[in-house]
Amino acid sequence: MYLDEIIAHKQRVWSGDPASPTVTKRPNHGRFAAAVALPGMSVIAEVKPASPSKGQLLSTDDAVPVARKYAAYGARAVSVLAEDRFFGGSPELVKRVSTDRGVDVPVLYKDFVVDPRQVSLAANSGAAALLIIVRAVDDELLGELLKDAAEAGLDALVETFSEQDVERALSAGATIIGVNNRDLQDFSVDLDRGARIRESVPRGVLTVSESGIGTADDLRRVAEAGFDACLVGESLLRAADPGVALRTLLTGDPSRSQAGVAA
Repeated sequence: MYLDEIIAHKQRVWSGDPASPTVTKRPNHGRFAAAVALPGMSVIAEVKPASPSKGQLLSTDDAVPVARKYAAYGARAVSVLAEDRFFGGSPELVKRVSTDRGVDVPVLYKDFVVDPRQVSLAANSGAAALLIIVRAVDDELLGELLKDAAEAGLDALVETFSEQDVERALSAGATIIGVNNRDLQDFSVDLDRGARIRESVPRGVLTVSESGIGTADDLRRVAEAGFDACLVGESLLRAADPGVALRTLLTGDPSRSQAGVAA
């Protein structure tokens, strides 16, 4: 199972005692949450150089140009992979995107966080938020990571795969919950399953649908299920033009103007 393998690798990497980075706090706290909470369905478009199952998806040299296109064509936030071994990303790649003037939307630092020192890396990258996967940590560490993220000026998107994961996230104080539509046993994607998990999230908590969203109809389905936002990656990166693919996802019509997308 990819998730178990990746988490085990991360735990080995952080099991030593490397120096803890000094946190440079940035005035970002709340920016990502505000983007997710905007009226209508917010799309978080992903910059992912590779994946364990799909192989190479994007040259790192193209990361900033693609992120600029996402911002120009209607993405309300951009997710950038910071994980190197399995996804070809890095904290430096996140920083390149988050500090680029053409990327005027909040950036999500996406890694498999198993140590509080990774929160420092995320904060120093200039990101506005970081991803925390419930199944990668125990309850005590989950609470510590959420506290550290807030203190560093970061929002936290807490990813879940089940109703039990949602309960743990809520108990730890999560205010933005991601629901991954992928089944970890057979890796199938089911938007209806994600919608059922979404029902366990109370009002007042922002929700993000993750995985398996590739068409305007998919976008409509997750919106009708009550999600505030969705995270979309591979379907955009596999397109000839990720910006046009995003515009088509948002409008169902690739000929629509940029102004029409923003509306």
